[in-house]
Amino acid sequence: MKYQKGFTLIEILVVIAILIVVISFGMLVDFSSFTSSTFQGEEAKIVSVLERARSHAMANMFNTTSGVCYDATTHSYVIFQGSVCTSTGSELIPANTNIAENPSTTFPTFVFSRLTGNTTGGIIHITDGSKSADITLNNEGTINW
Repeated sequence: MKYQKGFTLIEILVVIAILIVVISFGMLVDFSSFTSSTFQGEEAKIVSVLERARSHAMANMFNTTSGVCYDATTHSYVIFQGSVCTSTGSELIPANTNIAENPSTTFPTFVFSRLTGNTTGGIIHITDGSKSADITLNNEGTINW
């Protein structure tokens, strides 16, 4: 009796089908972790920008108040001096437009008082469509996220 070596066509097709299922599952898991880290990174960036503006005000830099707003024309968070949000002569921090310009995202203008860092308070609600988070500022300028 002669034995033939090799794989049958059915065996090869089964192995290819299993590989396709495993690879597609891996791609789904990898994509969701990427979007999760992007969202968390944008949330951390917003908190960092708020802390920097509050720090400028408390250190009395430029001998004036400091504030933060979102500028849709430059697609960036703006740290400005004074009480009016303007991108001229201010720090511009690039934003993730998918999150910052989502219709459900709200980013009010915050102005921090000199030396105390007090502000009017408010909530920044960010979302990317599937995830959402709130960053809260109280009247003393404390940031909760």
